[in-house]
Amino acid sequence: MSFEECEGLIKDELGKYRKEAMSAESERVEMNEWRALVEAEQEVARCRAELNRLSSRVESLRKAMSSRSAWDRSTALEFLRLFPEDVPELLDLLADLSLSPGWAQPAREAIRAASREIAPYRFVEIVARYLSDGEAEDYVMLANMLTHVEAWEALGALIKRALESGDLEIKEVAHDFTESYSGMLP
Repeated sequence: MSFEECEGLIKDELGKYRKEAMSAESERVEMNEWRALVEAEQEVARCRAELNRLSSRVESLRKAMSSRSAWDRSTALEFLRLFPEDVPELLDLLADLSLSPGWAQPAREAIRAASREIAPYRFVEIVARYLSDGEAEDYVMLANMLTHVEAWEALGALIKRALESGDLEIKEVAHDFTESYSGMLP
């Protein structure tokens, strides 16, 4: 074997050793990161449980959802999705958020988590309140929320109201949702 061939083999072996060492170090770092994430999740779960025991949690959640802080809102919506018992009391605020494109999905998920505990007339009241001077986009956002939580009676009220509108775009919303959900409507 020539000197050059020996030198090549040594370099190859050194390269493999370095890769193995780096791989082992990388795995250790990944495991440390994973452990840190698990510990953080455990702490979050502990904090959620403590908040759930507080008598002032509804007011805390109301303030968080009204806050300008995205973290406050996001955390409150996730809390309500996991612990939905306060959703009926906070329904109006959640309905507001469900009409906001950035918050619609997490607000709908929180409402849906408690939808069986919410009297259907509450959703009909929301339709009346939010669509008194609504635009087509408001109708779409509210209809999407109502379908997400399966509030068919309220969706029927929204469609009826949309059909009575003089705005062609709003009437189109009624036709679209009637076509898509006719079997679910009362």
